[in-house]
Amino acid sequence: MKNNYAKNLTMLKKCQKIYNIIFWIYVVSSVPLIGITVIYGTLSLASVSNNIKDYVGTLILLLAFLATGILSVYKKETKFTYLPVPVSLLLKTMSIFFSSEMYFLNVITLDSLESLHIIVAVICSAVITVTNRKYHWLEQQDGFPYFNERFEENKNKISEQEKNSPYQYYIDRYKNSSGKMDEI
Repeated sequence: MKNNYAKNLTMLKKCQKIYNIIFWIYVVSSVPLIGITVIYGTLSLASVSNNIKDYVGTLILLLAFLATGILSVYKKETKFTYLPVPVSLLLKTMSIFFSSEMYFLNVITLDSLESLHIIVAVICSAVITVTNRKYHWLEQQDGFPYFNERFEENKNKISEQEKNSPYQYYIDRYKNSSGKMDEI
């Protein structure tokens, strides 16, 4: 029993670590692009091209990608896991149809970074699906979320006390105490 608790606790910590890593992957892959889009959007206001609609649409989709990524990580439900994939595909199709030549450091186009979003979304969704299965299996095990024998013993004691009348605990305590000073 003790060995199962240790294995389950280790597996739970691995699940939490994977969730945190994927959260940071979504943040690191989205925040720089959001910043670039905001900068180019404000610069396009001053230019003649006036294609601000493209930048606003891109910004909204990038924020949606980030929000669905965070939602898929921390809801721990499979139905939210695949939400970032269609958002990233929509972001890519928008960049194809409304191609606004945004370059980052004159080397990397925004289109190639959006292709990276699709790859990130698919890989992270697959990893989150496997991790969610492990997490839901752990939820059904004894001792979740602490996986400690003390918590299980306390839970059993509390359930036994609740079975008795609320005053039975005090009656037993009064009977067991002798009230003499000789014990000290």
